[in-house]
Amino acid sequence: MEIKYIREFVSLAETGSYFETSERLFITTSSLSRHIKALEDELGMPLFDRTTRKVELNRHGRLFLPYAKQFVQIDDECAMAFEEEVMYSKGAIGIGSIPMMKAYNISRILQQYRQENKNVLINIHEADSTPLAEMLRKSEIDFAFLRNKHISVDEFETIPISQDHLVAVLPKAHPLSRRKTITIDLLKDESLLLISKNSFMYRLCTDLCRAAGFQPKVVFTSQRAENLVELIGQGTGIGLLMSKPVAPILPDNLTLVEIEPRITTTVFLAYQKGRKFNPACKRFLDLVKSFPFEEG
Repeated sequence: MEIKYIREFVSLAETGSYFETSERLFITTSSLSRHIKALEDELGMPLFDRTTRKVELNRHGRLFLPYAKQFVQIDDECAMAFEEEVMYSKGAIGIGSIPMMKAYNISRILQQYRQENKNVLINIHEADSTPLAEMLRKSEIDFAFLRNKHISVDEFETIPISQDHLVAVLPKAHPLSRRKTITIDLLKDESLLLISKNSFMYRLCTDLCRAAGFQPKVVFTSQRAENLVELIGQGTGIGLLMSKPVAPILPDNLTLVEIEPRITTTVFLAYQKGRKFNPACKRFLDLVKSFPFEEG
C-alpha cells in the first residue's frame, strides 16, 4: 500500500475536491484520480461517493480514514526521526563568543576546528557574555566563550581559555602615564572611553568607579577597541580596556598603565551540564581541552 496514495486520500477526504487536492499536492487531477482508484482496488472497495460537483467519503472511506491518518502520522514521525539522526551523525554546531576573539585564542581554535571538520555546519554568534549565557540556557547554541564576571558559572560546565587584566590607556603626554600603576580613584576627574553600554566591560568599569566613590564621566563608547584607541590618541580622554586586545594595536603615542589592585577576568568555554552532544560537538570539546590556558 503506497503511503503516497494514502496521503492523497487523506487530503481528498479533507477537501472533497479533486481540483483543490491536486493544487494542494502539486499533482494533476488525472494522476490523483488514478492513485485513489489504485488504493480502492487494493482495498477491494470504493472509498468515496462521487458526484459531478464533489466527492464525499462513503462508509468504507469513513472506516479507513482514521487508520490512514495514523499511517501518515507514523510516516512523518519516522521521517523526522531519521532526519534528526542524519543531522546528528553529520554534525552541526552552534558557538557563541564575546568580541575580540583573536586576543583570546578563540579565532585560532575556530580556524583549526574548521580545517579538521570541513563537513560540519558551524554557526557562530558574536555577542556579550550575558546574552550568550541566555542563549546557552535556551539551548540556542551548544557552546559559548564567556567572561567570568557577571555570569554565574555554577550552572555551566566550563573550560578556562585565557586570563586578562584591566589597564588604563593614556596618551604619553598625560601626567598619569609616567606611573607604573594607578588606582581607579585617580580617574575621578578624567573623561573616560569605554566599551559599549550594556557590555561586560562597561559594567565592570563603571562599577569599579562607583565603588571608588565617584560617578564616572563617560564621554564615548564603542564596541571596537580600535575606535577607542584612535580617540584616546586624539586626546579625547583615558580608556579602560583589557590588556590583550589593546596591546597589539597600541600606537607609539599611547601607553598602558596597570590598574592597582589588579583586576583580572577569565575567558572560558561554557556549556550546559548534562547536555547530550553530537559527534561534531564532542570533537570541538576535545579540541578546546587540548589548548593550553593562557595566563594574563
